[in-house]
Amino acid sequence: MWNDRGNAMQKKGMELEGLVKSGDVVLAGVSGGADSVCLLLMLLEYRKHCDFFLEAVHVEHGIRGDASRRDAAFVKRLCEKRGVCCRIYPVDVPVYAKGHGLGVEEAARKLRYECFREAAEDYDGRPVKIALAHHADDNAETMLFRLIRGSGLHGLYGMRPARRLAEGVTVIRPLLGMERAEIEAYLKAQGQPYCRDATNEDTDYSRNRIRHKVMPELKAVNTGAVHHMMQSAQMLMELSDYLEEETRRATERVCRDTPDACVIDAVLFSEYPALLIREVLLVTLQKVAGSSRDIGSVHVEELCTLYTRQVGRVICLPYGVRAERVYEGIRLYREEPAADMERESIEVTGEMLSRAEKEEVVLALPDGRLHLRIRDFSGNMQEIPKKTYTKWFDYGKIKSGLRLRRRESGDYLKIDAAGHTKKLKEYFVNEKIPAAKRDAIWLLATGSEILWVAGGRIGAGCKVGENTEKILEVRLSGGNDCEDQEN
Repeated sequence: MWNDRGNAMQKKGMELEGLVKSGDVVLAGVSGGADSVCLLLMLLEYRKHCDFFLEAVHVEHGIRGDASRRDAAFVKRLCEKRGVCCRIYPVDVPVYAKGHGLGVEEAARKLRYECFREAAEDYDGRPVKIALAHHADDNAETMLFRLIRGSGLHGLYGMRPARRLAEGVTVIRPLLGMERAEIEAYLKAQGQPYCRDATNEDTDYSRNRIRHKVMPELKAVNTGAVHHMMQSAQMLMELSDYLEEETRRATERVCRDTPDACVIDAVLFSEYPALLIREVLLVTLQKVAGSSRDIGSVHVEELCTLYTRQVGRVICLPYGVRAERVYEGIRLYREEPAADMERESIEVTGEMLSRAEKEEVVLALPDGRLHLRIRDFSGNMQEIPKKTYTKWFDYGKIKSGLRLRRRESGDYLKIDAAGHTKKLKEYFVNEKIPAAKRDAIWLLATGSEILWVAGGRIGAGCKVGENTEKILEVRLSGGNDCEDQEN
């Protein structure tokens, strides 16, 4: 068992006895910050009572120049002093982000996991645990971030203490039950210094804005805010697990795979509650599509509506999936698009938009480039550009993530300030756009709402008005239909 210090920290959330077992290989992500230094010390303490191999992994992101290299040197010295093997991976996040059209934070996360996977490959055949230092405050911020972006039940609880990354490789978060203040107090009592990352104070990043502006207000209302949110997270996770198991049972009963399709029996709609019906439809559609990305509630509702329609009715869904009303219920199958049909999409993340407030963000497209820039608006409506492939939007009205993509089932445009809508298909018909060309048109969308049909109209939902404070400028260049072709 732990000594007194270990037992005290375990009560605060160090659930190592359930996450790390004798014989495991533990790769600890150590950035040099307070959280990861605490994690390393606690793993060392626990190793006195459990026989596992410990190695530190430090990813030097190449973002903060000398400061970043100093952090790497600090981690190396700390590990040498404690007798821990340490791998340092230098990567160039800015170059990777630019080359892959990602925000800096998203690119850094992808590269970190690539480094962890590379390190784990050296221990093939042994159980590997990748220990990360996320704590309760991190999870509270994640819960809020997902809540305001419209997450469903399966995302609202935030992060899990453990999740499978690959065969034999598990990500664990031993500090998830501890609050940031407890971690810093522990390090102070140990006389252990740590590094401070100046970028964590930059409130241009969405997560930092939540951390420094929203969370303090919540704690002012209730000092136990984070603790109570973690209690809610636990209940939400248990509820999510229960719903997932019930969905699995129902899916096994009502879904039947054939060589070229999946048939959902009508018993689903007659015997199950609405919540479970939607979950079964969602997971089944995701399985047939081969992806969960860009598949949401609007597509599930279309399937529910299809069940009430006459036999033979077919609807089109993302990833070339077709749903047909048959006598047995609904038949889902995938119709591969023509070889020359491009279905790429580009996600405009919150991190990209934060960066666009400082500089122009340029993202690569298969047939050109997407340019983003956020700036203040003077209120002069005459300044709004009249160019076909440069459009301004009221940044304050953009409530969720943006995506530049091709058309999908359920797409619509807001046509006036009152919120009246028009189906995208109806717009194409009215504009006399040939059916053969519709799949190749870029659309700027938030969910199923189309903000801009590239080369055509913009929706009324995010139009610039005299009260607009900040505008998001979106420009297409480099392709056949883009800004570069305008005189």
